[in-house]
Amino acid sequence: MTDRKIEMMTHSEIAGLVEGRIRGTDIYLVDVSVKPGNAIQVTVDRPGGITIDECADISRFLNESMDRDTVDYALEVSSPGVGTPFRVRQQYENHIGRGIEVVLKDGGKFEGILDYFDGEILRLVTGGKEKEFALEQIKTTKATISFK
Repeated sequence: MTDRKIEMMTHSEIAGLVEGRIRGTDIYLVDVSVKPGNAIQVTVDRPGGITIDECADISRFLNESMDRDTVDYALEVSSPGVGTPFRVRQQYENHIGRGIEVVLKDGGKFEGILDYFDGEILRLVTGGKEKEFALEQIKTTKATISFK
């Protein structure tokens, strides 16, 4: 049995590999999480939603790019799940015209249709009224599902 050198992969190392792979595509990196034991979770998306095949391609690329002889890891590449808080601005852009839930830092909670987003301000249509919020006011934003 050989000794295996186990090193912790850093967030920036994984993010750099993913960014290099998706450069020039409409896929964007949502989040990278590296937990103890090198449990690596990569979340990616694209306008219209990312496919399983695209996630598998990124996973294969990462597996080929990392050396299991020097780094032992578990890898998961997936799309953001419904109900997962937004992490990047592209998620707001992708949800224009769709239902979202906004929780403000002051405790206020609003649900409606995302009508507008300019990178700093979003407009939510709820109950026939428009409400605008600055990103700095927002604690979390999540996509909602309508069962109508």
